[in-house]
Amino acid sequence: MMPDVLQLGPLQLQGKLAALLLACALGLWLIRRSGRLFRVQENGKDREEILRTKSIDDIVFNGGMIVLLTWKFGVFLSQPWLLWTSPLKLLMVTGSGTEIIWGGLLAGGYMYVHLRKLRIPVYLFLDLCAAGATASILLYNALVPAYGLPTELPWGVGAQGTVSRFHPYGVYAALLLVPLLVWQLVYAARKVSFGSGLLWKYSLIYGGAAGMLASFFAAVKPVAMYLSLAQLVFLFMLTVGMLLPALAHNTGRRELSAMNQNDSKTQIQQEQQNKEREKNASSGKEGFVDKKLDGPNRPST
Repeated sequence: MMPDVLQLGPLQLQGKLAALLLACALGLWLIRRSGRLFRVQENGKDREEILRTKSIDDIVFNGGMIVLLTWKFGVFLSQPWLLWTSPLKLLMVTGSGTEIIWGGLLAGGYMYVHLRKLRIPVYLFLDLCAAGATASILLYNALVPAYGLPTELPWGVGAQGTVSRFHPYGVYAALLLVPLLVWQLVYAARKVSFGSGLLWKYSLIYGGAAGMLASFFAAVKPVAMYLSLAQLVFLFMLTVGMLLPALAHNTGRRELSAMNQNDSKTQIQQEQQNKEREKNASSGKEGFVDKKLDGPNRPST
């Protein structure tokens, strides 16, 4: 596990911050790997979309930096007087879960706007990020010590110099996520089509179930419905994963795209035919002569 403080010569770095940086680096590398795999699979099929997916790395990196900076310096938004009373705290202070939530919301808004701007499908973005997100959470939970309920089991952990032992529920969560990561990297990356939504859907379901199971060994504080905030998040993941529609349930993403193109072509042809019929009908009316109103037998006026 990561120590509380890392000593790098004259510099000191908080263990949680170092673990977070390592987790983000691993996640970004796996997202790039998924992007390269997608470009290999789709080579020669949709060049424009393939080129657009190269921007996903930058979008994810910038989103991660937004979360990191908000978590690190978000406390100054609620306590701005620290900037002139204790500016040295800028190097040591870190945020809490509230700052992480705010950072996640800001990063989510930023990524959604840029996805719309670059016309990158949301399902494709989520599928490419699934393995990276799982690996980041797994590594962070494995490195950062988390003390849960008291236990007498031999693998219990505790603070240095104490005899009390607690469940390492963070390690439990990391171990439970290993099968999901193996499935994402070995099977799903080659058998499941990126952009169908299936990869993200099943990742949410399994990740929510794994987190909920690990939370039973943590000392939780109920917030609503006798569940803690983390358990509510895991329940939300499970619910969204089960309700999330996947394009692969009906047809593949490329098939849907082809169907939309065929439908648009059919509509254009139908509109052209309707215009030709209206033109022929109007020209026919102009050349039509009523024999009762013309000729020698027409009524006198």
